[in-house]
Amino acid sequence: MNTNILIKFCQTIAATVFAVAFAFILIYTFFAVSLQQGFSMAPYINNGNIVFVNRLYKNFLPLERKDVIVFNLSGQESIRRIYGLPGETVTISKGNIYIDDVLIDDFDLKNSLSSNIEQNVKLGSDEYYVLGDNLDSSNDSRFSDVGNVKRDMIKGKVWRVIR
Repeated sequence: MNTNILIKFCQTIAATVFAVAFAFILIYTFFAVSLQQGFSMAPYINNGNIVFVNRLYKNFLPLERKDVIVFNLSGQESIRRIYGLPGETVTISKGNIYIDDVLIDDFDLKNSLSSNIEQNVKLGSDEYYVLGDNLDSSNDSRFSDVGNVKRDMIKGKVWRVIR
């Protein structure tokens, strides 16, 4: 009788250890955590918010316009929203943004301090054009120190925001 109880106990412990290890590997492989530093994505993501990142979007799933991504820039993580997709031409003119000559309606650069920026950028086959939601506090693709974000710089897509 005692032997059966011991065997059951060991099986339960082994199954629990296996489940925890499997969950850890699954979470580590497919998800990550990042901390928003700064006000570039306010009000969607505020300074100090924690975001969960889905890493599947790094290599396996397609990224789409308006997705919010985490990417590495000069050794630091940045969070921005995708506007231009690979192969597209992004034009900023007179406070408006155009993708392949089509106006993006919900974009308002006119009320921003950077409304005088004029750009015409052709994205490569692995490049994205990103902007912060808070344009006056965002260092993004409009500026040369960020520029176009290459696919291999992307950590993943923001999945959840913890406020």
